[in-house]
Amino acid sequence: MSLAKSISIALILLLFMRQGPALANNLPTDSLNGGSDVLTPHSSAQTLAQDRQNYAKAMQMVRDGQWQALQQYRHNLADYALFPYLIYADLIANLHYRRRSEITDYLSKYAGSVKATHLRSHWLDYLAKHGYWAAYDKAYRASTANYSQQCNYFLAQHRLGNHSKAISGGLTIWVNGRSMPKTCDRLFGIIIKGGHISEQLAWQRFNAAMVQRNYQLARYLKRFFRSPDYKKRYQLYYAADRNPWSINQRHNFTSKTPEEARILQRGLIRLAPRNAQTALKLWTRYQLSHEFSHSAQGKIISAIIKNLYAQGHRKAADSYHLDNLQLLNQTLDGSLAEWRIRQSLAQLDWPMVSTWLARLPADLQRKSLWRYWVIRSAAADTTKPQNSSITQRTRDLAKERDFYGFLASDKIGVDYSINHQSLLVDQQQLRTIAANPAMRRARELHFHGYNLDANREWAAASSDFQYQDWLAAAVLAHQWQWHNKAIASLGTARYWDDIDIRFPLAYQQSIQTAANNAGVADYLLFALARQESAFNPSASSSAGAMGIVQVMPATAKATAKKYRIPYRNKQQLHQLTTNLAIGSNYYQGLLERFTNNRILATAAYNAGPSRVDQWLRNTDGKLPFDVWITLIPFKETRHYVSNVLMYSVLYSRKLGLRTPMLTADERDRLL
Repeated sequence: MSLAKSISIALILLLFMRQGPALANNLPTDSLNGGSDVLTPHSSAQTLAQDRQNYAKAMQMVRDGQWQALQQYRHNLADYALFPYLIYADLIANLHYRRRSEITDYLSKYAGSVKATHLRSHWLDYLAKHGYWAAYDKAYRASTANYSQQCNYFLAQHRLGNHSKAISGGLTIWVNGRSMPKTCDRLFGIIIKGGHISEQLAWQRFNAAMVQRNYQLARYLKRFFRSPDYKKRYQLYYAADRNPWSINQRHNFTSKTPEEARILQRGLIRLAPRNAQTALKLWTRYQLSHEFSHSAQGKIISAIIKNLYAQGHRKAADSYHLDNLQLLNQTLDGSLAEWRIRQSLAQLDWPMVSTWLARLPADLQRKSLWRYWVIRSAAADTTKPQNSSITQRTRDLAKERDFYGFLASDKIGVDYSINHQSLLVDQQQLRTIAANPAMRRARELHFHGYNLDANREWAAASSDFQYQDWLAAAVLAHQWQWHNKAIASLGTARYWDDIDIRFPLAYQQSIQTAANNAGVADYLLFALARQESAFNPSASSSAGAMGIVQVMPATAKATAKKYRIPYRNKQQLHQLTTNLAIGSNYYQGLLERFTNNRILATAAYNAGPSRVDQWLRNTDGKLPFDVWITLIPFKETRHYVSNVLMYSVLYSRKLGLRTPMLTADERDRLL
C-alpha cells in the first residue's frame, strides 16, 4: 500500500472513529431508542432496525479499509438516511483528481448538506496542494470557505491571470486583525511585493489587531508606516495601550479626529485601574475637546466609576454615577447599577441597596433577582416602617418558577410553583420536521453515537426554523431521547413550561445507582447533570471538562484514585457510568469538605474548592447565604448555584419527594 493511500485511510479512520460509536456502546440500551415514537409505524421500525445493523457493518468496513467490499455492500443501504456518509467515506479516503467527476456529482446531489461541505473543503485543499487552479476556481464556494481556502482562491485567480481580482480579494483578508494561516503567506507575499499595502490599509489592520490584543501582529505592522504622521499615530496608540499614562501628554492629542478619540478611549479605560482620579480629570478635559460615541462614553465612565469605588473614593463614584445615570443605563443596559447594588449588599447597607434598586432600568426591576432584593432590603432596613405591599410582592414573586421565586415561597411558607404545562404540537408539523433529510441524518447519527456529525446535521436542519418548528423539534428530540437538543430547542423558542421535556428523568437507573453508591441525593445528581450538560454524555467544554456531569481530567484522575474507581484515560469520561461515578463521588467529597452545605459544594463544583475557600475568607462569616450567592464574583457560578438548587427542587418533586430547596442550616449559616 502506498504512503498516500495509508494516510488517506488513516484520515478516514480518524474522522469516523473519534466521534464515538464507542459512546453508543456504553450507554444503556433504552437511552438509544431512536425508533419507538408515534411517527414510526411497526413495519418501518423493522426496516429501520435492519438498516441500522447494515450501516454498523458498513462502518466496520470503513474502519477496516475494505473499500471494494463497501462499494458492493452499500447498495443495501441506498434508501437509508446515512447512505451519503458511506459514499463520502470512500471519496475522502481515496481522494484523487481522476475521481473529480464522482466528487462533482456528490457535491451537486447533496448540495448544502454537512458532508458535501466537508467534501468540498477536503477537495479544495487537495486541488491547491497539487496546483489544479482551474478546478479549484470551479469548486470554490465563498459561503463555506475558511481563511485558508479564501487565500488559495485568490492565489488561484492570480495563477489564472486575474491579477486585479486576486489583489483586491487578498487585501480584504489581509486587513483582518487576526494572524492568518500560513497558507496565506504566498498570496500576501505577492501583495506586499507588488507594493499594494498602503499606510491606510496597514493602519486599518493595526487598529483591528489592537482591538483583539494581537500585539505581535501590531508590532509587525509598524514596518508599513513610513510617513511621520502614521509613525506618530502608531506610537500614540501603542503607548496608550501599553503605557496609559502617556495620554497625560495632551499636546500629542490635538487633531480631534474619531481615530484619536478611540486611542484616548483605550488609554482612559486602561488608566482607570491605576489611578481613577487622574483618569477622571483627563476624561473631563478630553470629553470637551473630542467627540466620543455614546457607547464609548458609557465604557469610559463605567471604568472610572468602578475604579473610583475600588480605590476608596466611594462618594465621588456615586456622585459621578448619578450625574450620568441615564447614559449609563442606556449604554450598559443597567449593568453598572447592578454592580453598585452588589457593592451595597457586600456592606449590608440596606438603605443604599434600596436606593440603587430604584435606579435600575424598568426591565431589570422586573427580574426575579431584583424583585427579591426589593423585598429583602425592605425587610432588613430597620430605618423604615414595614410596608404592607411587601407581603403582596412576596406572594407575587412566589408564583415564579426560579431560584428567587422559590426563596419567596420559603419566606411565606407556601409550596413551590412548578407550573407545568405540556407542550401540544400538531402531528403534521412533527412529520414535516422528522422528514427533513438533514434531521433524519441527525437522528441516525445520534443513534450510532456519531455526535459531532449529529450536531452538525441538526444545525443544518434547524438553520431556518421558526417558533413552531422549534417546538416540534423539541418534541421529536424528546421522543428520540436526545435530551440536550430537546432542552435547547425549547430554550430557543423561549417556551419554559413543559417541565417533562425541560427536566427529563434521563438515564434514571444510571444516575440513581451512582448517587446511591456515592451517598449523594439522586435529585441533586439529576440537577447537576441537567445544569452541566443537559444530559449530554458526549459534552466537552472549552475548559476541558467532559461528560454528563462535566468532569475535568485532572479531577477525574485524583477522584478515581481516592475512591478506587476504575479509570485509565480521559476518554472514559464520555462513558456514562464512569463519568457519573467520578462526578458523584467528587461532589460528595465537596459536601464533606464544606460541612454538607450544598451552596458551597455546588459553587466549588463549578469554580473549584480553592476559590470558594478564598471567597469565604474574604467574607469572613459575615454574610447571609442569599447575599453571599449574589456576590459570587463569577456570573457563571452565581447562575450555576441558583440553577442547581432550583433544579434539585424540580427533580425532588418528579421523584415523589418534597425536599426543601435549602435546609435550615444552609439558610441560617453566615458565610
